[in-house]
Amino acid sequence: MPALTVFYDGRCGLCRSSADRIRRWDPQGRIALVDLYSPDLPQQFPQIDPVAARRWMQAMDAQGRVYSGVDAWAQIARALPGWGWLGQLLELPGLHAIASRIYDWVARNRYRWNRRLCTAESCSRHRPL
Repeated sequence: MPALTVFYDGRCGLCRSSADRIRRWDPQGRIALVDLYSPDLPQQFPQIDPVAARRWMQAMDAQGRVYSGVDAWAQIARALPGWGWLGQLLELPGLHAIASRIYDWVARNRYRWNRRLCTAESCSRHRPL
């Protein structure tokens, strides 16, 4: 069983790119990646709200705790070999607040920046083009 399961928006180019990066940095398979559009998501992971998870990346640890946004990225960093320091850094109170604002801004604008990476008109579902 993986230490962490990360749920990402498979219709978002930036999100797919982030998931690919996590795969490359995780040769031991400590992190499982699940596309939010997977048909068996509700049955397999009932604690994950797909609408909230499309807004902010979410991660679930082996104990079933769910983390969102910057907190999810802190958990991802902690699970990756050699990246634990970044997870600790993201959890520092002042830095956490700044990182959260930056993450929220990126999450809100990710479709605007990646129109050319959109598939099946996915970007138009989230924001007018």
